[in-house]
Amino acid sequence: MTDHEDPIAEVRSVLGEFAIPGELLEVAPFERGHIHDTYVSTWRAGGAAARYIHQRINDRVFGDVPGLMHNIEAVTRHLAGKLGAAGGFQTLRLVPSRCGAAFLVAPSGPWRTYHFIENSASFDVCESEEHAYRAARAFGEFQAHLIDLDLDGLRETIPHFFSSPHRMVQFRDALDSDPLARADAAETEVSFALERRPMVSVMAERMRAGAFPRRTVHGDTKLNNVLFDRTGGEAVCIVDLDTCMPAYSLYDFGDLVRFTAATSAEDERDLSLVGTDLDLYRALARGYLDGAGGFLTAEEVELMPFAARLVTFTIGLRFLTDHLAGDVYFKTTREGHNLDRARVQFGMVAWMEAHERELSTRAARS
Repeated sequence: MTDHEDPIAEVRSVLGEFAIPGELLEVAPFERGHIHDTYVSTWRAGGAAARYIHQRINDRVFGDVPGLMHNIEAVTRHLAGKLGAAGGFQTLRLVPSRCGAAFLVAPSGPWRTYHFIENSASFDVCESEEHAYRAARAFGEFQAHLIDLDLDGLRETIPHFFSSPHRMVQFRDALDSDPLARADAAETEVSFALERRPMVSVMAERMRAGAFPRRTVHGDTKLNNVLFDRTGGEAVCIVDLDTCMPAYSLYDFGDLVRFTAATSAEDERDLSLVGTDLDLYRALARGYLDGAGGFLTAEEVELMPFAARLVTFTIGLRFLTDHLAGDVYFKTTREGHNLDRARVQFGMVAWMEAHERELSTRAARS
């Protein structure tokens, strides 16, 4: 992506290439996410107004845009076949280009369009145990609906995205090269990471042993990727499907716990605030089991607390790796920002280790 003097005019120039009926009334930026440039438009057709979401896809992060959109087409088509046209839970719906493609490439980059999910809201902070339960159940049901999607038909758009062993290799490479001589000042965090090397291979080894299969996962189960009905508060749609790929199912549960049940901000400097809200964790576990429990193996159910710890550790490892490498991946706003983020994730891991009994699946169900 490049800087643009008049982004709205640029969006308008692209919209006519999508198969949207009616007259364009307005276009405005839509503040959602940190990867793509997102806009919302309003159109009038037959006396009624309809809205659409438009995104300029960040092809620096997602270099294989055709593969990315292939996956999204496959997932949304499969979900549409399962959910039908009835009310309640629904899927994102792509608007094709006038040539019938799932996306188009303009001089400003690749673009895609979705139908807007009306009367919905997303949240960055969990408001209650019921809120957590509904989000987790929605992600579990999302996975359940995709249980019979052919994995061979999906592309690995970001290689090794879910692989904790790969993240450890990246960390060791950054530590060995230490291009900005930051390793000494991060000695505590480096030691924390190295001491936990054995845990990173557990899920991969159990899958290789046939304990449970790879399945289609969402891959970015932040609370704000669930849309809730403004009227009744039920979860109505899962959004941000860019990382839908084959992986171990519990990655989604682990990432949901990491984000939703955290007791502090992701970059909190006061580490005494860092931990996991047990009540929210238990609500997440109950919701996920109610949504996905029908296909999880007994071993997967028992591994849910470990998955929360592993995913949290892996994200912390990524933050620490980026700090050592010179902040080349995650956006930062201050010196040591990625190190602060790593400290929070590792603090959560240490808290989970200390409260392993309370986090057990058996305790969460009680």
